[in-house]
Amino acid sequence: MTSLEDYKEQYVNQSIQFVVIDFDGVIVESDQTFMHLDSGGFIYDIHPFFISYTSVLDSPDDTITYNCVHIDFNEKELITDVKMIKKNSHILLVIYDLTDHYLSYQAIAQARNESIINSELMVLKNIELEERERFKNTFIQNFSHELRNPLTSVISITNVIEGTELSNDQQRMVSFLKESNANLKLLLNDIMSISMISSGKLQLRNKEFSLYRLLELVEFTYKTKAAQKSLKFIMNRGKKVPEFVEGDRLRLFQVITNLLDNALKFTNEGNIGLTVKVNQKRANKVSLRFEVYDSGIGISEEKLDAIFESFTKLESEGKNEGSGLGLSIVKGLAELMGSNIRVTSELGSGAKFFFDLTLKFQLDLASKPVVKKPDARTKPLKKKLNRKYRLLLVEDDERIQTVLFKSLMDTNLFFIDLVNDGALVFEEVMNNTYDIILMDIDLPNVQGDQITKLIREFPFKNIKHIPIIGITANAYEENIKDYLAKGMNTVITKPFDLQELLNTVQKYLKK
Repeated sequence: MTSLEDYKEQYVNQSIQFVVIDFDGVIVESDQTFMHLDSGGFIYDIHPFFISYTSVLDSPDDTITYNCVHIDFNEKELITDVKMIKKNSHILLVIYDLTDHYLSYQAIAQARNESIINSELMVLKNIELEERERFKNTFIQNFSHELRNPLTSVISITNVIEGTELSNDQQRMVSFLKESNANLKLLLNDIMSISMISSGKLQLRNKEFSLYRLLELVEFTYKTKAAQKSLKFIMNRGKKVPEFVEGDRLRLFQVITNLLDNALKFTNEGNIGLTVKVNQKRANKVSLRFEVYDSGIGISEEKLDAIFESFTKLESEGKNEGSGLGLSIVKGLAELMGSNIRVTSELGSGAKFFFDLTLKFQLDLASKPVVKKPDARTKPLKKKLNRKYRLLLVEDDERIQTVLFKSLMDTNLFFIDLVNDGALVFEEVMNNTYDIILMDIDLPNVQGDQITKLIREFPFKNIKHIPIIGITANAYEENIKDYLAKGMNTVITKPFDLQELLNTVQKYLKK
């Protein structure tokens, strides 16, 4: 049986070497454990480190220890601890070979450092992502705000035009314009939820709608666009295609129009077209194939997959057009609706994009022709009392001023004062008596919500009870909650429906 002393001899003694030198650094004796040192030679010839033996001669202490000493010996690097012990006539060097220990420690330390660095890089990356997210949200909020005012004007002016005497063709065009405005309004609302779109949380809004009406709008729009480029637009709708289907009308409209815009962009002669046909019907579901084709420049085989990636753009006559997002959006929306976009094309021979979509339909309405009634025009407000009301309109956008002023005056219910500067509102309220206030939020000098807060806190003249309807392009839920907290009775977001606004005004008129 191996004794403990044998183990010590086998393991411990192999990692410790004892060397005796005199005060001049001459090697007197060595046990040669892991370095062969000849007697009579100078210790500092073995390695320059050993010149430090002189330190122990001048030190008040008889022992000095050096840790983690790197010694190159016979083309081998040793990592050692060296203890120097001063005796009466010589110095004892105790050299510990701790190479494996230090290498293991170094590996652990390096791994720890790398872990710390990776953690810090992760923190920095998270900070960067948070900054990007804040920038994106700020950009979206500002972009949405700037877009809502002109869109409000377009929608309101369309409603005003609709209330005038129009020919049948003009009424039809206004109807298409209103549908386009509605589509744009819905798209704008989706921009507010762009973070939900990117995270896959966008929900489909499946409702019954007239597919015929949608295709009529597409045909009307793209016949006009194609004619501007001297192109022909061809619409083919299968006879078995049901008129009323259940699905997300806006998403389908987005996909079709993005594909047609793409076809129009890369076609300089010939035609573009849309074909809708039935694949199969089963129970109350129908599988429809939508095909968009063109006679344009075509797509090379190596680019057929890449065109659906974000920011990938084709070149048309040497021009790199568009943002490269259209087909990427189409692909995402199609997948959201349970479909896939496919493409066939050859360079110089046009392209065909197609997808199959399964939609529900009511069997009793599948083929029944329905005459769509004209859109109802703005209904006049009804008087609550036999008098007119004093209304303060606070709005700085001249276009919206004009539309609101005319619409309110047409009701014959109001005496209207107009203010376009937030700093002047409080003066008007103090000097006049109003039954209701329409207050834009984004005003020069003083914001509408701040003015509302001042009115609600004013202790005299009973002005704090005047109903205030906020109008804003800041459609974020937290913004609206803040406006209500500051005292607004309700808030209407731009672009607003004019009839909805008039109904809201009537609701808050005091008897």
